[in-house]
Amino acid sequence: MNVTKKRQWVLTDVSLDIAGGDLQPEEITSFLGIEPTGVRNPGPSKWHRPGDVDGLWGITCNEHITRDFHEQLDNILSIVESKRTELTVLTERGYEVVVSIYGFAGNDCTLALQPEEVKRIALLGFPLRVAANMNER
Repeated sequence: MNVTKKRQWVLTDVSLDIAGGDLQPEEITSFLGIEPTGVRNPGPSKWHRPGDVDGLWGITCNEHITRDFHEQLDNILSIVESKRTELTVLTERGYEVVVSIYGFAGNDCTLALQPEEVKRIALLGFPLRVAANMNER
């Protein structure tokens, strides 16, 4: 019997992203009391899709902090859980609040979430965006 071990996604990162057409990053930083790892003021950007002009505020946990995907996810979920009330206020003000997972997937790769992780994400009530880069690494 030929058993192939499933390969995991590599170079994953997990982030909390807040976006909005009138988003001013410094206001979000002040409101949440957390320093972001990345921001973008509203307007066109050569690094994003044409028409994507929303401002962006985000915290990312990637391989520079830990290579373990589950630790990355725990890090971001802990932040979101601690700021859930404030993030809900931001959604009520019209901002988009999303937990994002990104990584290189390649052929036959998997990204398994543990039941407790799925529960934590569901209880937060914010969307989860999962994006795989299918280029071989």
